[in-house]
Amino acid sequence: MLPDPSRKLICLAPGSIGGGGIGVVMLNLGEALRNRGHAVDLLLLDESSARAVPPGLRPVRLGARARAALPALQAYLQEARPAAVISARDYVNLLMLVGLWRSGLRRSTRLIWTYHTHTSTQRALVPSRADRVAGWLADRLIGQPDARIAVSNGVARDLEERLGLSKGRVGVIDNPVWTASRLEARQAPCPHPWLAGRAPGARDAGQPVIVGIGRLTAQKDFPTLLRAFAGLTRSKPGARLLILGEGEERAALEALVRDLGLHGAVDLPGHVPDTLPYLARCDLFVLSSLWEGFSLALVEALGCGCPVVSTDCPSGPSEILDGGRVAPLVPPGEPDALAAAMRAALDEPGDARLREEAALRFGADRVAQDYLNAARLDD
Repeated sequence: MLPDPSRKLICLAPGSIGGGGIGVVMLNLGEALRNRGHAVDLLLLDESSARAVPPGLRPVRLGARARAALPALQAYLQEARPAAVISARDYVNLLMLVGLWRSGLRRSTRLIWTYHTHTSTQRALVPSRADRVAGWLADRLIGQPDARIAVSNGVARDLEERLGLSKGRVGVIDNPVWTASRLEARQAPCPHPWLAGRAPGARDAGQPVIVGIGRLTAQKDFPTLLRAFAGLTRSKPGARLLILGEGEERAALEALVRDLGLHGAVDLPGHVPDTLPYLARCDLFVLSSLWEGFSLALVEALGCGCPVVSTDCPSGPSEILDGGRVAPLVPPGEPDALAAAMRAALDEPGDARLREEAALRFGADRVAQDYLNAARLDD
């Protein structure tokens, strides 16, 4: 049997599929590309992850560190000869570029670098030395990939303005949020005792459960969420708060919970493999971030019909929420404003169907076609 010329091998290189939204985005994109008949390999720096890989996607583990992974990447590329590589994060983007150079495939394999955060804000507030070096190199090699794709208009414009690129040099493709399996996952049971007894879509006005999601890092600004929640409990004493995620600020957040007298009303259960069962049952989702690129969790909450409140941080939430018309936006870092918006959303949750409609436009199949177009691998 002759090979099918329309079936391409496409490599997705997120670096990691453990915690964080980039791993979920790449898995969703891979599932959608697979459904279109393409072969999909996940190029990973060595890790163990509780996150399930969709059937049909092949994980390829390259090594524990980017520099040490280069020989394995070169050998893989020379054997597999993929049609395209789609990568994320500065250090992974650089690794893929060097791997294609060294394997002799730079002219034949399309390379797409993707950008998932508001880089100017991140570099100003979290100046990690390793990130600075990788970012400096990636900025100077910005013309090397075949396409540069940002996950929101704000991310694209920030990149263009910072590097003096002409408008439109960085393309914009939404994150792929909804696949058939992700839609089904909303119905899965929730293991947390505060939500385990609820059906999807059920709400509890007397003991509302509020959810925040993200790595326990400065970016997510969970201290502001905790202070806003403390203010909220003065008018809603039965409210409870779940913060799903893990990170280096756990000890500081646990200390703040104690200082605010919130013991028993706040739980930090750590990283959970899938947040959709929580979002399908909670009373409110709150995004308290200082910056974002897109916010996968915000779209997932909307797609579960959940009321949401978000900070108007750079740069994704305002685009997702249509400038505040879908759900309220408040200034970052202001607990009183956040508490007031949370209270209003719990009192008047609005129309769940409108929130779902706003979220379901971020379908993975359309996004997969957009990436095929960007890579000039049109079906």
